Amino acid sequence: MLPAYSLLAPGFAQRVRDTFLVLQTEPGRIAQIIAITELLQSASRGDHPEVVPRLRTLAAELA
Repeated sequence: MLPAYSLLAPGFAQRVRDTFLVLQTEPGRIAQIIAITELLQSASRGDHPEVVPRLRTLAAELA
């Protein structure tokens, strides 16, 4: 969830990616996709709509 929620702060998001190298592995990619899916579902109910475009961009990059 941390990588997804950090998308609104690009510098911090990069720091998260640099710190947690597991995100660059296949299990890390899958975990990120799962988290993005959960957050997009939550956003469909009105939670944190401001992050939706960046979540979609990240999902496309991970696919």
